[in-house]
Amino acid sequence: MKPVDDVRQISALTYGFIASKALFAAIDLDLFTKIAGGATTLADLAAATDTAPNRLRTLLTALKTVGLVSETDGTFVNAPAVATYLVAGAPGDFRDYIRVVNGGFLYEGLRHLEKAMRGERIFPDKGFYEGIVYSEGGVGGPAFSSAQHAGSLGPARLMARRVDLAGATRLLDVGGGSGAYTLAFLKQNPKLGATILDFPETTETARHYAREAGMSDRVAHIQGNAITTEWPGEQDVVLMSYVWSAVGGNDIPTLARRAFAALKPGGLVLVHDFMVDDRHDGPAFAAWYLLASLPDNPQAECLTPGFVEGALRDAGFVIEGTATMLDEITQLTRARRP
Repeated sequence: MKPVDDVRQISALTYGFIASKALFAAIDLDLFTKIAGGATTLADLAAATDTAPNRLRTLLTALKTVGLVSETDGTFVNAPAVATYLVAGAPGDFRDYIRVVNGGFLYEGLRHLEKAMRGERIFPDKGFYEGIVYSEGGVGGPAFSSAQHAGSLGPARLMARRVDLAGATRLLDVGGGSGAYTLAFLKQNPKLGATILDFPETTETARHYAREAGMSDRVAHIQGNAITTEWPGEQDVVLMSYVWSAVGGNDIPTLARRAFAALKPGGLVLVHDFMVDDRHDGPAFAAWYLLASLPDNPQAECLTPGFVEGALRDAGFVIEGTATMLDEITQLTRARRP
């Protein structure tokens, strides 16, 4: 990234959150769905959203400046990506993920970043994730897990296509949440069965999606904490997706050793997470996500391929390598138990 050389670039960073909030507000009004449904003028949209025209005009103008909508002769049109991802019933609809996870959980968490930088925990007895999602008055396990599921479907299918699990019959999905990755691997590998280990509040949502996919008989559930709950053994594959970025650096060796113990000889461990390069230069999206992990756990590490591979190697694994999974966002490290 080229160093900034103009004060306006600094100002743009300080105001950047306003564009995010404009998007969150539009999703709250379901504005893009209404445009897609034929409410394309200011008057029509004001009526459809029950929003005063002056306020709606200001929001639409902000959305135009970041390319989410365009306007010609008073008629509004969704941008192509908006039509695909931010409209109800669209092929890639992930409005709930943006609303609940990014607009709610992450945005709220980053309000506490300065406190996390001082090493303070937002909730003294638990991580921010557990506190904001599962505490009384929080987001709620079902709502959060469902939102995560919507955002994970595409990446899960991508991983299941790229990772060959031919011959494997037992998969342990640690921190598997709604089961999006589990279900993608089961669909790709008909002889595979799986166990999802995650907090008790996620289990019913995961069972719902397994039933919906017709795979309930192939998915077992263990309710608990990945650090303290016993893992089942004799696994062919252990998957940890977005787990290492959510725990403290002191917990990562524990996860690596537990994965080693849970696998059969020759078994495969998959660590999928936000990672920056080993020089810590980027990419930006991965760096931002890792920064957003600090309010959840001030001991969280800035993950790199070298760090992840080193932790697995220390636990006894033979490293197969690390490769990009989601461009500019996540990497996937593979390793085998000898």
